[in-house]
Amino acid sequence: MLKTKGKHTKYTIIIVIILIFFLILFLKVPHVIKKKKELPPEQKIEEIKPEIKEKEKYRIAIIIDDVGYPSNNLNEYKNFKGKLTFAVLPFLKESKEHANILYDHGFEILIHIPMEPLNYPQTDPGQYALLANNTKQEIEKKLMMMIEDNPHAVGTNNHMGSRATQEYQPMLWTLGFLKDKNLFFIDTLTTADSCAYAVALKLNVDTAKRDIFLDNEDTFSSINAQFEKLKGMAKANGTAIGIGHINKNYTIKVLNYQLPILKKENYTLIFASDAVM
Repeated sequence: MLKTKGKHTKYTIIIVIILIFFLILFLKVPHVIKKKKELPPEQKIEEIKPEIKEKEKYRIAIIIDDVGYPSNNLNEYKNFKGKLTFAVLPFLKESKEHANILYDHGFEILIHIPMEPLNYPQTDPGQYALLANNTKQEIEKKLMMMIEDNPHAVGTNNHMGSRATQEYQPMLWTLGFLKDKNLFFIDTLTTADSCAYAVALKLNVDTAKRDIFLDNEDTFSSINAQFEKLKGMAKANGTAIGIGHINKNYTIKVLNYQLPILKKENYTLIFASDAVM
């Protein structure tokens, strides 16, 4: 009897162990399944896709000089749908009115500083032009008058100046004053011998220089060819500056023609203030 009892006890223990094992298994399985269902998204294995970077755009700044002269092109310019910078000659009859119109249409405004040309006085640069023999006080007085005449201006460039921009001392006084007034300067480069850009760099004035004159010849084909050269410079250097003139009839027509092409070819128009360094 004792032997039989021991055998039953042994079987009972085995059965109990098996039942406990299945009970534990039964309790754990739903928990595991639940965990699998609730895995956070960041733990899921996903296909790694390469990051697509936006292609860098080539930048072009267009400055339109000589604003203030009577012009039949003002209406076309004010309706242009891209960024343009307009350089306004001081003290002309229509300077303020035209500057106000262009500023109100969202364009950038510069002071187009009259400076002495090589053939002065046969060629007149305009009222209160900066002359090579001016004193520091005379230059600063003239510049202050120009600033007061054009309150919208955020920067400057030179009108003529093939004589004045060759002279180190007048340019030192001019650019030092512009720096104090927080105005940048773009060298129009009416002469290859200009020192204005170099002086501006020396004084840490925000500055740049013209790459191409667009409209020395006022025909659509010529201006468009110059614009294509400007695009080539922008593509090579990242940024390029072209200068046109408000009185040339075909400049605005080329700009309107090129505007949709620029977008397709990955160019962007910028203000002159975005081209200075």
